[in-house]
Amino acid sequence: YSDHMIVGLRYSYIFNNQNMMALQHFNYLRVDLESSGNLLHAINSVAGTPKTDSGYYQVLGVRYSQFVRMSIDFRHYYYFSRKTNSLVTRLLFGAGIPYLNSDELPYEKGFYAGGANDMRGWLFKELGPGEYSGDSPYEKVGDIQIEGNIEYRFPIYSFFKGALFIDIGNIWTYKKSETFPGGQFHFDKFISQMAIDAGVGFRFDFKVLIFRIDVAAPMRNPAYPASNRWRIAYLQPIDFVWNFGIGYPF
Repeated sequence: YSDHMIVGLRYSYIFNNQNMMALQHFNYLRVDLESSGNLLHAINSVAGTPKTDSGYYQVLGVRYSQFVRMSIDFRHYYYFSRKTNSLVTRLLFGAGIPYLNSDELPYEKGFYAGGANDMRGWLFKELGPGEYSGDSPYEKVGDIQIEGNIEYRFPIYSFFKGALFIDIGNIWTYKKSETFPGGQFHFDKFISQMAIDAGVGFRFDFKVLIFRIDVAAPMRNPAYPASNRWRIAYLQPIDFVWNFGIGYPF
């Protein structure tokens, strides 16, 4: 947590072929690309602006962040023949790389896992990074996120609807972190560090808004040793996480 300045650009591309007049399968894609600090760094370099004793440029006495960040969110909605039951899948990938004038991503630009809209078997920002298992005083954020979700939605009675879901994913740091040991991303390890939760949801569809209750349990927890990460046989009532939200998670 430190003072910093973000000066940059953000580009978003959204594709959605949903037919609002009919319930039929469709795709949703959102791509966000963001960068910060590049123009300022170029101006400082050309102008020969002196750096601070720590070796960084500042603007108005505040160090500015320099990074590139991208996220891809792809969803497929499939409606069955009765058009009352649906299956929704989502793939989410995000990565941010700090460089030159920054050692790490700004806190508010980091990725997190846990909560009502992604890894519902963990509390908000309680999962990861990687296989980190300590109790850090800092909220758990990372530079890389990989996640997949599948949710089956069905009616129960009138405005009361249900869902069954599985969430798979985690976050990682780009560099080795003293704050989160074991949280660095490695291509030969990230699959074994994927967390898995499963649960059931209840939705109250009042047309003007949807009130949602999801309860899930962590089935596979990468914070445990590699040989003991499947937790199904050890689940206790206290392990179930309740999430409340407005609208669908995706």
